[in-house]
Amino acid sequence: MLPVPSGDGFPPGAAGGGPGGGSSTQRDEEAALALYEALRARSRVTGASPPSAAELYAAAELDEAQGGRGWRRLTDLGLVQIRDGVAEAVDPDAALARAMDHYQANATEQLRNGVRLQRVTEALTAVYRPAVQRETRETREVSVEFVSEPRRKQRIRLDLSDAARERIDSMHPGPMPSIEVLEASLAHDRSLLERGVASRAIYPMSCLASPKYARWLHDLADAGVELRLIDHAPFDLLTFDSHAALMAADPEHPSDTLIVVRGAALMRAFRAVYEDFWLRGRPLAPSAGGGAEDADAVTAQERVIIRLMASGLSDDQIARKLGVHRRTVQRAIAKLMERLDAASRFEAGLKLARDEEFAELFTGV
Repeated sequence: MLPVPSGDGFPPGAAGGGPGGGSSTQRDEEAALALYEALRARSRVTGASPPSAAELYAAAELDEAQGGRGWRRLTDLGLVQIRDGVAEAVDPDAALARAMDHYQANATEQLRNGVRLQRVTEALTAVYRPAVQRETRETREVSVEFVSEPRRKQRIRLDLSDAARERIDSMHPGPMPSIEVLEASLAHDRSLLERGVASRAIYPMSCLASPKYARWLHDLADAGVELRLIDHAPFDLLTFDSHAALMAADPEHPSDTLIVVRGAALMRAFRAVYEDFWLRGRPLAPSAGGGAEDADAVTAQERVIIRLMASGLSDDQIARKLGVHRRTVQRAIAKLMERLDAASRFEAGLKLARDEEFAELFTGV
């Protein structure tokens, strides 16, 4: 038997009783065998006191470094154990049985861990990953398509309208199409409303200056479409539920190329743009014979023409934004110049900047 000394030269690990997985050189194995035989021989001597590390190393004919490596190897193999503070040699068969038990315990735990890993893997790959991928497809995937062919543009509008289930919102800066085209679209709007699809529309204030367009707007409102009127809008925009939007690729030439956007990620931005213009618009006033309403429309139109002219836009650009004829813009500017007693547009702009009567028109510009 060998006592377990404190600071008496024995290497760390002497208290171990289980096998280790490390490999050793042939020289370390020989040193370990020599120590093992010396320890067993000492334990067979009746009444012999446990040797110190130095005594055991000397009995095995090993120096301190060799003895330390040999002792660690015996500990790794489970051939020594500590009992009542004394190191004892362990029979190889007992050490082997303990090693097998240790391996079996580890293998059983590894099997349980493998089963747990399999279940976790199945749940993550078969349940949660598809859910995240589905959410990613629904919220992040975006497609943008440019369409120029007239029949295909019309087909896309109808297909998206038929697919809508909740709401279709539209914004139209003008110029307005013929009244025949609008009457045909009114029938389609009625069919959408009948199947429960809500609809909102933003049109230019200048529509009220035309009796036929004003009458059509009231027919549209009577059908159930919510309407707002605005001085001017930057581009055509149609949104279908929260998954698709249509707009002109070039606002200056809205009939040329259509942009089709699909994907919830971009739709949130388009919806926010639309809501901003909706809040700026004015509800359509009930029809009351046209007199007072038309006068109010001319005032609103004149106001936006003043703002756009002050921004440096030409007559043609102002006309396109308002959806009116160039002559209408020129008449409004001529009336304004006469009112300001200005000989030119430049002089009118200077007087507008000083004239308190028009100052409040520019507060939101």
